[in-house]
Amino acid sequence: MSGTAWNLAALVGERVQGLQEYAPEPLPEVARRLGVSEDRLIKLDANENPYGPTPRAVERVRAFPYLHRYPDPIARRLREAIGAYIGVDPAHILVGNGSDELIDLTLRAFRPGPKGGGIAQVLDFPPTFGMYAFYATANDMTVVRIPRGADFSIPVAAVEDLCRRDPRPRLAFVASPNNPDGGLLAEEALERLLALPLIVVLDEAYIEFAGGSRAAWVPKRQNLIVLRTFSKWAGLAGLRVGYGVFPEELIGALWRLKSPYNVNGLAQEAALATLEDLDIARERIARLVAERARLIEGLRRFAFLHVYESQANFVLSRLQGVHLTAVRRAMEARGILLRYFEGPNGEEWVRISVGTPAQTEAVLEAFANLKANGGGGDGL
Repeated sequence: MSGTAWNLAALVGERVQGLQEYAPEPLPEVARRLGVSEDRLIKLDANENPYGPTPRAVERVRAFPYLHRYPDPIARRLREAIGAYIGVDPAHILVGNGSDELIDLTLRAFRPGPKGGGIAQVLDFPPTFGMYAFYATANDMTVVRIPRGADFSIPVAAVEDLCRRDPRPRLAFVASPNNPDGGLLAEEALERLLALPLIVVLDEAYIEFAGGSRAAWVPKRQNLIVLRTFSKWAGLAGLRVGYGVFPEELIGALWRLKSPYNVNGLAQEAALATLEDLDIARERIARLVAERARLIEGLRRFAFLHVYESQANFVLSRLQGVHLTAVRRAMEARGILLRYFEGPNGEEWVRISVGTPAQTEAVLEAFANLKANGGGGDGL
């Protein structure tokens, strides 16, 4: 073998070394690990819609005739339909391969270049969706973490103080409702953030479960971006359809920067069909909101759970007097998959996606058995 002997690992950018791979187990792998059949699993760990896509979306996916054709690169019909749905001129809307792509695209648009310009710092408010910091790091930007309060509120006064001391422009990512707690950003807090030298990226992935979207604010605000998705409320997580509402001065740059065929034709068709099936989609949202209230009420029966109010399709509880490992063991023994978090000060949380009434009963029964066994062992 001739030629240069490459040390490829040494050539990879330094920023990549600290990134964490995101690779959750697919259901067949989980079923194999737990020794149960896949149909016995109750998957409540990813905030997915248990009812799936609407009937019209399923029908259109099955009948889609253009798998051999490239999709519309600017999603004309879908952007028109989204504009009508949210009450915003489609000229402000860009569709993405999930809102993750739009987070990355926004950061790439502002990433400083070798000749200057751009934005070097990104404000992150943990605990929150981890991909803001991930993509900022991947784009060689500095992440400034300003932790949320004990009630998961953003310390706006601390942000104002930072901007007074150092008024350089920054990007600030804010989820509303926030993941993992489900709390909404108060309008007064958003107004204060928008008054600062910040471009505020408001991630409304779960807003259909709460109401009160700020998407219509964007055309009147130079420094507000709103991101939304079809993954949660529309049951299209597997097709990856998100969209952003951007100021007019910015969207031209994003059109030039995005990949040509970033949203596949099947995904565009399913999202469009969902917007033609809104009565059914909204009825399912109402069912999940009602089930959220029932889940919260049921969880509050257990003294070892501190349950937070939520405006999303999930409920967060802080564990007190019982360990995360015991809860996980008890749940997985019953085929129940939940999401678990550990905080910087030893806090332990469990996040439960809102499912069907039968799934709620299964979760509450598992917690009751855990309580009956004193929170130890496998809870059975």
